[in-house]
Amino acid sequence: MKRTLIIVGVISAMFGLDYVRNSFNVFAADVAGYTDLSGADAVEMIKNEKDILIIDVRSQSEFTGELGHLEGAKLIPLNELSARFGEIAAYKEKNVLVVCRSGVRSRQASSALVNNGFAHVYNIAPGMAGLNQIPGAPIER
Repeated sequence: MKRTLIIVGVISAMFGLDYVRNSFNVFAADVAGYTDLSGADAVEMIKNEKDILIIDVRSQSEFTGELGHLEGAKLIPLNELSARFGEIAAYKEKNVLVVCRSGVRSRQASSALVNNGFAHVYNIAPGMAGLNQIPGAPIER
């Protein structure tokens, strides 16, 4: 009987922790204010949207390097983004896609954009490394 209660308690605790963890992840995404896109969804959005801004937050050498860059992307390295918000202010109410090499810097940039009033920000989660794996991705070299 004691063993059964312990097992039930452990299982309940595991499911409870899983619920809290999942709830926190949803909450964290809501607080961030931007949407993570898969590579395929990003390619689809780029092909179908007419008035979209793509910001590449890598360095100049990465932008022109072996992974290439998305067609029409505007290079604004992450360390310059806050000083250059004025250049992209016309897109505050339009779709803005943000990309880097692997999705880390673009998450930081996406948060900064949301915090500065950009309403429709999308982080390309797999970055250029992931986009290079998608047939038909609009990549320039």
